[in-house]
Amino acid sequence: MRLHLVISILSLATILLLAACSSIEYNSTNSPKMVVSVDHTPFYHNGPLQGNGPDLSLAKGDEVEVLRKEIGYSFVRINDGQNGYVANDDLKPVASSQSPQPSIDPQVTPSSTPKPVASPTAASTSKATTNTPATPGFRY
Repeated sequence: MRLHLVISILSLATILLLAACSSIEYNSTNSPKMVVSVDHTPFYHNGPLQGNGPDLSLAKGDEVEVLRKEIGYSFVRINDGQNGYVANDDLKPVASSQSPQPSIDPQVTPSSTPKPVASPTAASTSKATTNTPATPGFRY
């Protein structure tokens, strides 16, 4: 009976530790920008389990900065500087507004073509090695 209790407590502690490790923290330089993708989504200052319901409702298209992504909810900063929680399923990445950069197409000009260089032939290479005198006093 006591062993069963110890195993249950250890299992619960393991689950809680794994759940605590399942978040991604961002800093101000790498926090992704997201946009609300549904008509209205609840915004909670203290988390989705707070007893008094959501503090705000964000509208579709509202942009948020993700500070920490957790299971089910992300801790975000909205445009007026308030921090709180929003459901992950109600967010999507901000569409890139930058126009595509034109690609550079390098053109080959006749002056940039390398000229062929003469390479030694097999006959000249073997002739050079056979005419080399042996070093006196050195045996193979």
